[in-house]
Amino acid sequence: MLGIAIGHRIARTGRLDPGGRPAVTVTDLAGTDGVADPAAALATLLAGAQDEEAVLGLPASAGREAEARLRRAAEDAGLHVHRIVPEPVAVALHYGAIAEGVHRTVLVVDRTADTVDLTVLAITPDLTVRIVTTRTEEPADALTATARELTGAAPDAVLLSGDVYTAPDQRTAIENLPEAQGLTVRCTSPELAVVHGLLLLEDFGLFRIATGPAPAVTHFPPPLEDPEPRPWPTSVEDPEPRSAGPDPVVEERGPVSEVPPPPRERDQPPSPRGEPPTAPTPPVHTPEPEPEPQPEPGPAPAPVSPPALRSVPVTQLQAIRRDDHLLVLWAWPDSALTARVRWRREDATATGDGPRSGDIRCQRRVYEHDGGLDLPVGRGTITLTVEALVPDPTVDTEGAASLRVPAEPPIVEYEPALRRRTPFTRVATVTFTARTGCDLPALRIVHGLGRYRPSSTAEGTVLHEVPAQRLSAGAPLTVEFPFPGAKGPSWLVCFPADGPDSDPDQEHDIDIRPTALHRLRVT
Repeated sequence: MLGIAIGHRIARTGRLDPGGRPAVTVTDLAGTDGVADPAAALATLLAGAQDEEAVLGLPASAGREAEARLRRAAEDAGLHVHRIVPEPVAVALHYGAIAEGVHRTVLVVDRTADTVDLTVLAITPDLTVRIVTTRTEEPADALTATARELTGAAPDAVLLSGDVYTAPDQRTAIENLPEAQGLTVRCTSPELAVVHGLLLLEDFGLFRIATGPAPAVTHFPPPLEDPEPRPWPTSVEDPEPRSAGPDPVVEERGPVSEVPPPPRERDQPPSPRGEPPTAPTPPVHTPEPEPEPQPEPGPAPAPVSPPALRSVPVTQLQAIRRDDHLLVLWAWPDSALTARVRWRREDATATGDGPRSGDIRCQRRVYEHDGGLDLPVGRGTITLTVEALVPDPTVDTEGAASLRVPAEPPIVEYEPALRRRTPFTRVATVTFTARTGCDLPALRIVHGLGRYRPSSTAEGTVLHEVPAQRLSAGAPLTVEFPFPGAKGPSWLVCFPADGPDSDPDQEHDIDIRPTALHRLRVT
């Protein structure tokens, strides 16, 4: 498993050696902006490496378009993308801030030579990591922006990431902020925090990544323990000097014991302030009162154990595909607060985000807050089972509700264009690009006139037919044909030659999409 963290100027590639220790390679991208052009950066990093599984980091400020661009670049480079993880989440994994059964809020400060990313993460007991807010600032305003985030988010800890924080004075500047007093500030191997966190994913197990604030906490959370990074040896030593005194960040406080007052003689009155104590007075012996009879203790009450939970199938189970994620929905029994969700990827060769299989507990309050359960399971065929856990021993336990979700069809995008060859002739081109290798069916390219885009071959004129053929991932296929003279808005739309307009019951295992829904323009 490769862990790849691509920055603007440098990139880090890590893998675990046979002894389970991370080996990290730092590569200068030689003028390439790795965030803006991940394909060029990966070509420099991999140098011909193929068919490796990888987990990649993505800046928190990047959107879905940047994530899709990074995934396509990695797959085109021959990598099997196991998962794409926001870099602040990887930093939290590096420092051990994600743990089951605790509420925690952390501020991740990721600083490079050009920018500072400030990300607030909310971690909930069901291993959900939420990106509450993320902001990008200039380095000149880093301390001011950090102080502002500390005031607004009130985190439990500050986690530092980036080459800049290998300098001790940079960490000290954060610790000396008035808003940071009393907080844990972690800064161990900050230059390796992202890639180390990515390598921990394989052993960490399943956790969910979401956006937005976490549900309100209805109880007091346990006290925050200092999140420590995984104690594996690294090739880069922590440059921070060790002082002779205790570490101000990892200070351990034991129980405070009170010093008892000095003993004094029985019945001796206290001395007046400023006067020496008087000699003890001989005690006066008085008869002790007879103790009152106490009732015989009865048997201790038996401990009340919580009712055992029983599994029952849920109803109305359904799943909605969102690229390589599934939104899973079901109807909860009235008494159920937890559900067990299991899934398995049937196509072992399919690539995409998410593990090969999973078995998790879904809390009802989290499900209702999110509007369903989001699962990163890839694009292949999925077998899904869901059962609710209820405390009623009389319910029928038939088993789990099961659902088989078919694989998402391969996606082929096409882009039409129109240009003049001579003052009196025009030529149309249509370029097809597949995200993954697939078999392109025979297609008809239809020309439509008017304000509305044709929805079938019957609403336009067939100008060209594309024969069935094999498309390689990322390799464009361009067809060219004469374009008739026409006035007014024009459209070029592709339909399968045996598409739904010719046979309504015909199903296709490929998704043909235009890159844009705009009308043709002459170039």
